Amino acid sequence: LKLIKRVRQEFGHQKDIWSWSGYTWEELLQDSADKLEMLSLIDILVDGRFLLAKKDLTLQFRGSSNQRIIDVPKSLATGEVVIWDKLVH
Repeated sequence: LKLIKRVRQEFGHQKDIWSWSGYTWEELLQDSADKLEMLSLIDILVDGRFLLAKKDLTLQFRGSSNQRIIDVPKSLATGEVVIWDKLVH
């Protein structure tokens, strides 16, 4: 959390902050205040645990097909998961 705050202070929103958490979006919303604060400071969350059974080397920015690339500001604003729309297809 300290690093995220420092990057935000130094660069504002000129740099995108990504996080790979291992937790799902839903788990992060139910947990503690520090996780909610982290979400408020980042741009993109790759959520979910890496699952070897769902490993897919063709995926961008994630290792298994159960993981989602979430646009955090849009998701917080709408109250539902918004998938990042800048993936190359």
